[in-house]
Amino acid sequence: MVDAEQRHRRILVGAGSYADARAALAILDRIAGFGITDIGGLFVEDRGLMEAAAPRMSALVSPRGAIRDAPSRQVLRLMWQSDARAFRDRLRQLAARRALRWSFDRLPGDPVAGLCGAAQSWDWLLIGHLPSGARAGKVVGIAPAAEGGDGVGQLTGALAQSLRTGAEVIRDSLPEDEILARLERVHAAAVVIDAAGGPFRTAAQIRALLAAARCPVLVLGAARIPSLVEHSTQIPASPQGKGG
Repeated sequence: MVDAEQRHRRILVGAGSYADARAALAILDRIAGFGITDIGGLFVEDRGLMEAAAPRMSALVSPRGAIRDAPSRQVLRLMWQSDARAFRDRLRQLAARRALRWSFDRLPGDPVAGLCGAAQSWDWLLIGHLPSGARAGKVVGIAPAAEGGDGVGQLTGALAQSLRTGAEVIRDSLPEDEILARLERVHAAAVVIDAAGGPFRTAAQIRALLAAARCPVLVLGAARIPSLVEHSTQIPASPQGKGG
């Protein structure tokens, strides 16, 4: 179970933009009391976006004849550099305020698969995603059907209480597509799952969950996410209070 007294819990926080990172760090600040001693930040530069970007600034013409600039690879690099710096600074400030060890890295790859691969040596994984809508949503947990399982329900309730919002638990005995459909209808502030015992374990499943939920996703049991050789990105396993 999730126990606020359990110590030495390590969490990796990842995002592909500063807006997504900021949303994740706001959640992290609320759960820092749950035994977290080490936090790692990973900024993932979307390889697909870079490959699709124009080699240099160019013009795009819409079907109606409107002309606008298409971002070049240089513009993307500068944007990512700025976002990564802001992510790192905010992570460092949170770590200092909470007296936590921290580390940071910036790497290219697929935003979700890269984070899932990097999470192999961490206890929890928190994937950033800017929540949709302006109003505060509820915290949704996808919990095992068996009672007293992995602590998803407990953490869901505690996070909802900290955010002063509602909590909802969806049993993982439901079909996967039905869970995703329910998440699409819910305005969520965060979703909590467990890769060790729930239905969402692979990078593809977590990507689908993130797309449906449109908010930060906290993955307990991150080391149980199946490893992907092509996304074996690792960041320092023992943060020492400095960035990479």
